[in-house]
Amino acid sequence: MDTARRAELVMNVLNRAIAGDADEGARLLVEVAANSTGQQMFNVCCGFANVAEQVLVQLFGQPTQEGLWALAAPDPAGGPTHPAHTFALRFVTAWLNGDLPTCQALYIAAIRASGKDYARSVCALVGLTAHLARAAAEDLAADREKPAPHPH
Repeated sequence: MDTARRAELVMNVLNRAIAGDADEGARLLVEVAANSTGQQMFNVCCGFANVAEQVLVQLFGQPTQEGLWALAAPDPAGGPTHPAHTFALRFVTAWLNGDLPTCQALYIAAIRASGKDYARSVCALVGLTAHLARAAAEDLAADREKPAPHPH
C-alpha cells in the first residue's frame, strides 16, 4: 500500500469513527494495519494524535510557552481503566507536549503486547480522537446558535 492510499484510508477510518460507524471504521483500520509495517503504523498513530492536537487547539487554543497539555483520565476509584484507554490518553498527551520518545516507548509497549491488546490500543486512540472531534463539532454548533454580540 502506498502512502497516499494509507493516508486516505486513515482519514476514512477517522471519519467513520466520528460518524459512529465503528464497524466500517474497524474494517478500514484492519486493512491499513494488514498493509503496513510497524513503523508505518506508528506514523498512523502519530497522525491520529496530530488530529487530536488540532481539535484541542481549536477548542482551547495553544498552551502558553511554559504550559503543558494534560488529559484527565477517569477516577481510579470508579474502577480500573482498560490499558488501551490509558495508552490512548498517554500517547496523545505525549504527542501534545512534543515528547516523541514517550510516544515511541508507548507504541513499542503496545506492539509488544498481544495482538488483541495492540489492536485495542490503536482502536482506543481512534476512539479518543473521534470523541474529541465530535466534542469540537458540538462546541462549534453551540457557538453558531448563540446570537451575535451587539456592536457598541
